[in-house]
Amino acid sequence: MKKQLLPDNVFELLFGVGAGVVIIGALLKIINGSLIFSANTWLIVGLSVEAGIFALSGIQGFLLGKKDEEEDAVSTIAVETAALQKAVDGTVKGLNELNSNISNASKATATIKVPVDMEKNANDFNKGLSSASSNIQEVAKVLHNLKETVDAFETVNMPEGLGDEFQKMKNTVKELNAKYEAMLGAMNK
Repeated sequence: MKKQLLPDNVFELLFGVGAGVVIIGALLKIINGSLIFSANTWLIVGLSVEAGIFALSGIQGFLLGKKDEEEDAVSTIAVETAALQKAVDGTVKGLNELNSNISNASKATATIKVPVDMEKNANDFNKGLSSASSNIQEVAKVLHNLKETVDAFETVNMPEGLGDEFQKMKNTVKELNAKYEAMLGAMNK
């Protein structure tokens, strides 16, 4: 490493002192005042110190140069480029695998056969359900008529024992009616 004209911390100290002198000179100039020296003197001294510091800093930077940093930057770019190329290669490989998988899936789905008569079978099933529903409705009407007939017999004076039999029959008809109505409701859903 080449020797520096002044260490970095000395440059920082001189920059700070020079800036402080310039600020004091500017403040005195604004308020038209003086502090030991006139405002113009403060400004001249401060700006001269700053100019000298900038000159020394520029000369030191030119003489020492920073070739190592430039070489490091080039090698860093080379490493990053290699890593980027590797990532691109991985992406291309992944895309090729994806394309192959999609192609295989397309070929596999082409071999699947959907039954042609599926629609016909569904229509036949629906017709069967409609027919069953109609039959249940007819049975429900017959049972309803039978219930009305049994209710009519209740109003007639019957011998003892026969009324009990009619009551049992009436309850059985009610149960059957309820079951057929439930089936009819389920079929219509």
